[in-house]
Amino acid sequence: MVISELLKINIALCGQCGGCVTVCATDALYLSPMKLEVDQTLCTACAACVTTCPVGALELGTDG
Repeated sequence: MVISELLKINIALCGQCGGCVTVCATDALYLSPMKLEVDQTLCTACAACVTTCPVGALELGTDG
């Protein structure tokens, strides 16, 4: 599991469909060649990606 301060990404569940990347208003999510990644400096924890993910691979974390 890859964990940022604001967003948790379960890479074992993520199918790299790109739906979350499409809905991210701040372009914080991107697909690298191997997995979904988040730029935590851009993430605002709006949860648009969390509600869009069809497999529940994303969840909001805490910032501290």
